[in-house]
Amino acid sequence: MSFGTKPTLLTAALLAATSIACGADLTDANDSDTDDLSDTTYSMEMVRANPALLPSVQVVDARKVTGHGRPGAQADVAHTNFQGGGWDAAWLYDANGLGQFKNLADPAVHKDDKATATYARKPGDLFAADGKLVWTNVAQGGLGDCYFAASLASTLLADKGGDLTKNMIVPVIEKGKVVSYKVTFFQASGRKVAIEVDPDLPHSVATGDVFYMSSTDNAPGYEEWAPSLIEKAYAKWHRSYNAIGNGGTAADALYALGGKTTKQYAAKSATVVAAIDKAAKANKAQVACTYGEKDGVKYDGTGVYADHCYTLRGIEKKDGKTFVMLRNPWGPWHDTEPSGPGSDGVQDGLFSLELSVFQTLYLDVSIVP
Repeated sequence: MSFGTKPTLLTAALLAATSIACGADLTDANDSDTDDLSDTTYSMEMVRANPALLPSVQVVDARKVTGHGRPGAQADVAHTNFQGGGWDAAWLYDANGLGQFKNLADPAVHKDDKATATYARKPGDLFAADGKLVWTNVAQGGLGDCYFAASLASTLLADKGGDLTKNMIVPVIEKGKVVSYKVTFFQASGRKVAIEVDPDLPHSVATGDVFYMSSTDNAPGYEEWAPSLIEKAYAKWHRSYNAIGNGGTAADALYALGGKTTKQYAAKSATVVAAIDKAAKANKAQVACTYGEKDGVKYDGTGVYADHCYTLRGIEKKDGKTFVMLRNPWGPWHDTEPSGPGSDGVQDGLFSLELSVFQTLYLDVSIVP
């Protein structure tokens, strides 16, 4: 929600109400279970890489994917946003309003993008006029953090707009103005960490569009910042976009987002269908990842990609057959590389696979029990 650049009594009331509803505090005090970002706020991904950081924490026996970012030049995937949550001037920080935000330290862009991406602060807002963070808003972009993007969409889908969604990213308010945002993740220790970010985002030097994760509600000249800032905070926690953009582990991302340890299943397991179905009906987050590039599975022509993670939506039974419902975190597409098999003819990243095909193309599943 945007509150404009000139505070009024009504604005102040809205700010106070929003801070209470979103779990933010006008004095910016942390909850007792939440730490500010420091060198000792370890993520599960960090502990997986170096168990000595927290010897008492046991990480889930899960696989790291190399990561599959959206292919193609940034110019080819710009404005792939077909949902359109709508914009209204009252919900927008325009160029003049952007000056009220702090200038905080930004995580370095991926090492491969130093010449093609640059930080910029552009008109937009935390949410579009609908005022919501929705799981289908997540559009991964070219960074190889599919494990995180798929986990974010899955967490939002499972939460269905609940407290986890509402408190994941909230405004920081000083003297009646929003000056930054705080994103809350779960540390490997079980405590939370709040990471403060400003609305500066990496943009394509060539096109001016958001370079990494964006929202499907974005439109030319308007940006919905929430998905991008959640990814930015995760990069800031891990010291750079390079640190999160070369693959990772869905189980660790799901833990960071929801604070729950996952259970792992082989896609070929006899119990996987029941587990997916049960989790979907119970509103539990779940992610499925494919085999690696060198594992010998043929993906050409399938619309599914190796070394890639997908949001699991559940099980559908139709005409005596079992289908697994998924979403590619790339989201909508209009370029030559589809984000899914597209059997329904809609370019939205949503698709279903018959069970035998799913078990051929996917290696494992991470489910929050």
